[in-house]
Amino acid sequence: MKPFFIIVVSSVFLAAFPAKAGSDWGRGYPIYRITEEGGGLGIFVDSVVVVTRPEDDRWVAERWREDNVLTKKKIAHDWIDSRACPQFAAVLASLATLPKNGVLTPDRAESRSLAFDVTTVSVTGPASVDGETLITLSDRLGPIHDWWRRSEEALQPCWQADPPKVGGVPLSPGLGPTNARGGPESD
Repeated sequence: MKPFFIIVVSSVFLAAFPAKAGSDWGRGYPIYRITEEGGGLGIFVDSVVVVTRPEDDRWVAERWREDNVLTKKKIAHDWIDSRACPQFAAVLASLATLPKNGVLTPDRAESRSLAFDVTTVSVTGPASVDGETLITLSDRLGPIHDWWRRSEEALQPCWQADPPKVGGVPLSPGLGPTNARGGPESD
């Protein structure tokens, strides 16, 4: 039931930002959305990263992350500008390594274990060149989760508190406490 919920929530969010056709596709609209939620043993994560492409052909990521450790909550709202982070392009290129279907190979199926204290990572993005068809890949302790662990490590030094500027004007935030997942009523 949960994967269906993630697909529905992601689809509703992305439908609010229609993709443009042709060469302007994706400019200023979310192209990729990465979510991470869950945890256990007193540590819980709720994170959303939205990747866009502003008018000047660079990539920008905006992240809203809430970490709850026991009784302490830490919130981060930060940004990555691909001009200042060369590893960002490598992370986006590595999306091609993710499995395109949800069928486990026999070696992965046999080694699966139940884990209740890990996060679920989901990646939503275009499944067709025109951007009209979206796909959501999601797992716990699998290739999507592993990809995001490696990506987070590579991107760690790139996150900045100030939004990038386009034409001298800071980008407007699209994520926050009430709209990190599409609105407060979607939780």
